[in-house]
Amino acid sequence: MRPRFTLRTALTSALAASAVLALVVRCVSIAEPLGIDQSLWASAVRGMARGQLLYRDVWEQRPPGIYWVYLAGFRSFGWTAATVAWLDILASAVTTGLVYAITRRLSDPLCASLAAACYAVLTMPAWLYRHGGFLERSVSETFIVLCVGMAFWCAVAFRDRPSQVLALGAGLFAGAAVVFKPNAGLYLPAVLIWMLMYARQPAGRAAGSVVRPIALALAGACILPAVAIVWLWRLELLGDAAVAVIDFNRFYVSQGVTAGGLALGFSKAVWLRMKTDPLWLAGGIGAIAALWDLGRNRRLSPIAAVAVLWGGTAALVILVNGIRLFNSYFIQALAPLSILAAWHLTQAARGSLIRRVIAGATVVLMLGLLIQRSYPARVFEFARADFDALRGGVDRPAYLERFGGYGNNRGYSARANAELSDYIRAHTAADDRIFLFGINGAGVYFHADRLTAHRFLRVNFFVATDFPDPRFRLDAVVADLIVRRPRYVIFERLHSASEMGRAADALEEDPDVVRLLASYRLETRIEDFTLYRLVEP
Repeated sequence: MRPRFTLRTALTSALAASAVLALVVRCVSIAEPLGIDQSLWASAVRGMARGQLLYRDVWEQRPPGIYWVYLAGFRSFGWTAATVAWLDILASAVTTGLVYAITRRLSDPLCASLAAACYAVLTMPAWLYRHGGFLERSVSETFIVLCVGMAFWCAVAFRDRPSQVLALGAGLFAGAAVVFKPNAGLYLPAVLIWMLMYARQPAGRAAGSVVRPIALALAGACILPAVAIVWLWRLELLGDAAVAVIDFNRFYVSQGVTAGGLALGFSKAVWLRMKTDPLWLAGGIGAIAALWDLGRNRRLSPIAAVAVLWGGTAALVILVNGIRLFNSYFIQALAPLSILAAWHLTQAARGSLIRRVIAGATVVLMLGLLIQRSYPARVFEFARADFDALRGGVDRPAYLERFGGYGNNRGYSARANAELSDYIRAHTAADDRIFLFGINGAGVYFHADRLTAHRFLRVNFFVATDFPDPRFRLDAVVADLIVRRPRYVIFERLHSASEMGRAADALEEDPDVVRLLASYRLETRIEDFTLYRLVEP
C-alpha cells in the first residue's frame, strides 16, 4: 500500500502545481491591449468616473455589475488596459480555488487537484481562443462563473455544517450573478435544488427543516439586485436602465431566433468543442457517465450532481442568450466541465472494467488533442511575446499587430486604435468632447481620456436597427451631435458584409451626416479611421 499512496500523493501534488503554474503564466497577458467589448466597458466606466451617468450619458445593454467591477478595478490598479487583464487573472485564480474547494469537500484530494488542473490548464486563453484570448477576457461570464462557484461552495459547505450564514451566502452569490446578466438568475434554482436534494438532516429533525435555509437563500438572492435597483433609483436612471437591460435585450435576443435553429446551432457548437477541446471531450464523457449512473441508481453522487446541475444550467443560460453563440457565452460551462472530467477520471478507478477502459481512452484522446493542436507551442508563443512586450524587448506597434493586424481591411486593429487614441489626446484638450461612428475603436474614449459627445458608444445601437425607439436612429443621434458640436467626429470603416456594417461604412455619404459635417473639415486618416475636426466659428 505504501508505494501506491506515494504515487497518488505525487500525482496530486503535480496536478496542483500545474494549476498554479498555469495561473502564473497568465500574468504576462497584462501586456495585451483591450478587446472590443472590454474597450466599450472601459470607456463607459471612464466616463462614469468623470461624472457621466450609465445608460443616460454612456449607453450599454448590460446590468451595472460589469461596470461596478471595472470601476473598482481601475480605481484599485490604475486606469490602464493591464487592469482588465488583472481582473481576469484574479477571477480565474479564485474560480480555480473554488473548483478545488467544492470538489475537495465532496471527494478526495486527487479528484480536487485534477479538477483544478483541468480548469486552470485547459482554459488558458491563448489555447482556447485566437489572438491570445484577449477578446474573451474579463467579460460578464467571467464573473458570473465566479459568483455561481461561490454559491455552490456555500451550498456544499452548508451540507457539512448547516448555518444561516452559508444559506444566506448561497443565495447572495447566486443573486450577484444577476447583476451581470439577467438570465444568470437561472442558476439560483440549480443551487437550491442541490441543497434540497443533498442536505444532511440532523437526527430527530424532519425534512421540513431545510425550508428555513431555502428561505434565507431566496432572501439573500434579492440583496444585490435590490442594491442595483436602489442605486439606479437614486441616480434617477431606472427608466433608462429598463430600456437598456430589459427592452433592448429582449429585442436583441429574439432576433432571428427559432427553436430549431437555436437547437441546431447549439448542438453544432458543442460538438465542435468536443472534437477539438480536451476539456469539453472529458467533461462530455463525464456527463454521459453521470446520466448513466442516474438511470441505473436513480441518484447521483453529490459531486456529480453539482457538476450536472451547474453545467446543465450553464447550457440553458447559453441557449437563452439567443442565436449569436459567441465564444464568451461558453465560458460558463468550463468550471462544471472540469469537475465532471475529474470525477469521471478518478472515480473510474473504483468502477467496473468498462469504466476504467473508457477513462483510459479519455486520457489518451485528451493527450492526442493537446498534441495535435499544439497546446505547448500556442501557449508559449503568446506568453513569450507578452513577456518580451513587458520588458520592452519588442517594438510596440509590431507587437500590437498581433491583435487584428494593420491595414489589412479586416476591421479591428489594436495598433490603429492606439494610434487613434494618441492622436486624439495630442490634438484635444481634456474637456473636449469627441464622437466615434464605429464599433472596434470604442476604446478611444478610455485611452485618450476624452468624454463622448453622445451616449451611444457603438454605431450598431442606432444604425440598421429595428428597435422601436425613435432615439435609436441615426437622425436622432446626428441632431444631438449638431447641438453638442464635438471637437472631432470620427468614422471607422468596419469592412463587414452585414447590413449594419455596410450602412456604417457608408455613413459619410448619408444626408443627415453630410449636414453634420458642414461644420467640420477632413483632417486626417489613421488606418480605418477618418477624422473630421470642428471648424471654429
